[in-house]
Amino acid sequence: MKWLALFTLAAVFSAQASQEMCFTKAGRDYGIDPLLLTAISIQESRLRMDAINNHSAHHSEDVCGMQINSSHYPALRKFDITRERLLKEPCTCIYTGAWVLAHNFRAYGKNWDSVGMYNTGPSPKLIVQRRAYAGLIKNIYRILLATQMIQNNQHAQGDKNPLLARSTPPANISTETSTK
Repeated sequence: MKWLALFTLAAVFSAQASQEMCFTKAGRDYGIDPLLLTAISIQESRLRMDAINNHSAHHSEDVCGMQINSSHYPALRKFDITRERLLKEPCTCIYTGAWVLAHNFRAYGKNWDSVGMYNTGPSPKLIVQRRAYAGLIKNIYRILLATQMIQNNQHAQGDKNPLLARSTPPANISTETSTK
């Protein structure tokens, strides 16, 4: 039973680590801060890579952790990316989300309106919704940035401040027996 619990725990941490690696790689490849991609995934699906939303007013669906809209399926077929792959392959999902956002940045500039278009598209009629969505992402992004700064600061000070150290060195205990 202990082995099962240990295996499950290892699998969970491994999945989180590999997912984080995907955000990092996709961000690097598309020139987008991985924390911004993470913020979008948090808002879109709470980082649930198997998320499906088919309650759209446009009779479309959004799938995977980045909630890729089915309107992108025809373009994605050229890259052999299917709905099934988006749902089963977290890195494919994350890279696809980065691809969508990078397209917005190229077409409309690197700004918060382009981030909002990730959710609403470019329609001028949706500017209020677009800006509200961008505000949500901006808030999540700021929290992620602050968290990262705190962690980096603690890590940098860890050696200098014993209260911030993650672990203490073992005591210098001799295992030899005295024969006096």
